[in-house]
Amino acid sequence: MTKSNIAHTVLERKNATQTMLIGIYSGLVALFVCLIGMVETFGERDIIGGIISMGHTMLIIIAMGGGAIAVNKLREDISTPTAKSNKASFLIEILVGITSGLIVGTTLSVFVFATALVDMRSVLINVSPGLLEMLTLQKPVSQVVMTITILGSLLGGLGAAIFNITPRIRLPLVVGLASVVSLGMLRDMMKIILSREGWPSVLLNFLVKNQGLSITGAITIFATTVVLVTIWPHIPAIYDKIIRVVVTYVPRTLQLTVSIIFAITLAMRIFWFIAISDKDLPVLPICNIAAHSSDVGEVGLVKCINILSQDVSTTTDLLGANIATLVGTIITISEMLIGASILLGIMFVLWNIRQRAKSTDTTSTLEYPDNALLIITKRNISAFFGVALLVSLPILLGVFPSEVLLNVGLYMLMGFGLNIVVGMAGLLDLGYVAFFAVGAYSMAMLTSPRASIELGMSFWAALPIVVLVTGATGLLVGAPVLRMRGDYLAIVTLGFGEIARFLFLSDWFKPWLGGAQGILLIPPVSIGNVQLIGPHKLYYVIITGCLIALFISARLRGSRVGRAWMAMSEDEQVAETMGINTVYYKLLAFGLGAMIASLSGAVFAAKLGTIFPHSFNVLVSITALSLLIVGGIGSLPGIIVGALVLVGLPELLREFTEYRLLIYGAVLIFMMLARPEGLIPRVRQTRKIDDQELNQDAWLHNENETNNDSSVAVT
Repeated sequence: MTKSNIAHTVLERKNATQTMLIGIYSGLVALFVCLIGMVETFGERDIIGGIISMGHTMLIIIAMGGGAIAVNKLREDISTPTAKSNKASFLIEILVGITSGLIVGTTLSVFVFATALVDMRSVLINVSPGLLEMLTLQKPVSQVVMTITILGSLLGGLGAAIFNITPRIRLPLVVGLASVVSLGMLRDMMKIILSREGWPSVLLNFLVKNQGLSITGAITIFATTVVLVTIWPHIPAIYDKIIRVVVTYVPRTLQLTVSIIFAITLAMRIFWFIAISDKDLPVLPICNIAAHSSDVGEVGLVKCINILSQDVSTTTDLLGANIATLVGTIITISEMLIGASILLGIMFVLWNIRQRAKSTDTTSTLEYPDNALLIITKRNISAFFGVALLVSLPILLGVFPSEVLLNVGLYMLMGFGLNIVVGMAGLLDLGYVAFFAVGAYSMAMLTSPRASIELGMSFWAALPIVVLVTGATGLLVGAPVLRMRGDYLAIVTLGFGEIARFLFLSDWFKPWLGGAQGILLIPPVSIGNVQLIGPHKLYYVIITGCLIALFISARLRGSRVGRAWMAMSEDEQVAETMGINTVYYKLLAFGLGAMIASLSGAVFAAKLGTIFPHSFNVLVSITALSLLIVGGIGSLPGIIVGALVLVGLPELLREFTEYRLLIYGAVLIFMMLARPEGLIPRVRQTRKIDDQELNQDAWLHNENETNNDSSVAVT
C-alpha cells in the first residue's frame, strides 16, 4: 500500500469518526433539552396551530443542524467544492447527514423505550407523561420507536441537502422558515399588536389561529419573506434611482415643504399621544364621516373640528379640549397637505419625464450633475424616516411592546457606556452595575419626598447632578485599578459591584438609602404639566438618551481620545512609550462610562417609582457585557443588535424565563465558536481575530501533519 493510499484511509477514518461524534453530540443535546424540561415547556406554544409546536421544532432544528454541521466539517477536511460538487460527493454528503440524524433518532428512540420500561421521574423530574406524549405523538411506544429513528435520519439528510443548495436559493428558504418560526413564537405579541384599534381585524384572523399561526398565515409569511430576501440586493439600486428621480424632477421648494409638513405632523401626533390621549391611536385623527354622520354632503372642515372636539371629550384630556381640537386640526390639515404635495410631486415627475422624452436631448433623464447633493439627500431621507420610525413605535405597538422596547433601551444605554470602557479602552469591567445603581439611587434621593434629604427635585433638575455624582464614582472605582488588566481587573471590578450592592443593603446606610426597603415614591418624569407615566411614554426619554450616547460614542471613536484608547487596548506599554498618559485616559474611560450608565439608572428609577438593592445584582453586568460580545465588541450597531437579541427576545417570551441563563450561556458559547467577532463586528476587531485564528490554524495544521506522518510510519 502506497503512502498516499494510507493517508487517504486515515482521512476516511477521521471523517467517519467525526461524523459519529457530531451525531452523538447532537443526540446528547436533544436528550439534554428533553431532560431539563425545555421540550415540554416549549411544546405548550404552537408555531402553526394544531400542526407543529415549538418543542417539536427545537428537536427538528437539532437533527437538521447536526446533518448540516457534519457536511460542513466533511468539506473542510477534504476541501469539497461548495458550488460544483459532483454527484458522488453529493451522495456522500447526504449519507453523512443521514448518519448524523440516525444517531439523533436512535438516541431519542432509546430514551423513549427506556422511559416506557422504567419510571425515571423519581430522579429526573422533567421526564413526565407530557414529555412522553410529545415524543411519541400520543401513540404506543412500540409503534413509534422505529418511526423516531427513521424520522431522525430523514431530518439529518434534509439538513445535508439544504446545505448543498446554491446559497442564492438556500438563503431565502432558510430565512423564510426562520421567519415563520420566529413569528410563531411571538404569536401572543402579534395578537396584542394587531388587536389594537386601527389595525384591520381581518389581518389578525388571517395570520393567527387559536394556538399559533394559521396555515395560510404561515404560507403568506414564508412567501413574503422569500420574495423580500430575493429582491433585497436590488433594493439599494431601486432606492438610488427613486432618490435620483426626486432630486432631478421635483422642485427643491416642494421637497422642503413636504419635509416640514411631515415633521410637523409627526411632532403633533407624538404630542397627541403623550399629552392628550394614548387610546385613539394608531388611528389617524382624521374625521371619520361614516362613523359620525350619514350626510356626506354636509361634512366640512368646521364639522370635522367639532367631531374632533367630541372625540377628545371622551378621552383623558390633560390640556383641555381647545388645545386638543387645535392639535387634531393641525394633524388633519397637515395630512391632507402631505397627500396633495405627494400627488403634486408625482405630477411634476411625470410632466418632466414627458418633456424630456419629447426633447431631442439624448442624455439620460436620470443623470444629475451634483452627486454630492444626491448623497446628502439620500442620507437625510434615510435619517429622517429612521427617526420617524423610532418615535412612532409606541404609537403603533401599544403598551406591552413598549415595555419591552424600554427594557431594551435601558440595556442598550448601558451597552454604549460599557463599550467605552471595554470596547474602546480595553478595560474588562464586570462591576458596571455599580454605576447603574448609583445613578438610580442618586435620582431617588434627589426627587423622592420620602428620601432622607427630602429635596423633592424634578427629574430634569436632578439629572445633571446624578450624572456628575456617578461620574465621580467612576473615577473613585477606576483609581485603585489603574495598574490592573485582564482577568485581575475583571475580578476586582466584580468585587466593587457586589460591594456597592451590599452597601445599599446594609444597615449602616439605611437612614439615607433605606436598606432592604429601598426608596419609595419616586416621582415620574414630567414635562410641564404632562407626566410621562407608562412605558409607552417613557420610551421617548430612553430613546433620546440612547441617541445622545450613540452620538458621543461615534464622535469619540474617531477622535484623539478614541485613538489613545485603541492604542491602550492594543499594548499599554507601547502606548506609554508613545507618550500617551494612560492614567488620564483610563480614568476618563471609567468616568464617561459611569456617566452614561447613570442615565439608564435614572430612567430606571423613574420608571419603577421604587428601587431596591436586589434590582442591582451581578446579572445586570453580565447581561450588559454579553450584549457587547454577541453584537461585537467595539461595534455601535452591534450593541443595538445584541440588546434586541439578549434582552428583547427573553422579554417577549417571559414564560420561558427559567431558561434565560441557560440560553445566554448557549448563545455565548456558540458565538465564541462560530462567530467570535460578533454579529456586526468592527473591521479592526475582525482583522485582529482573523490573525489570531490564522496563527492557531497554522499551528494545528503542523500538529496534524506530524500526527499523520506518525500514523503512516506505524502502519
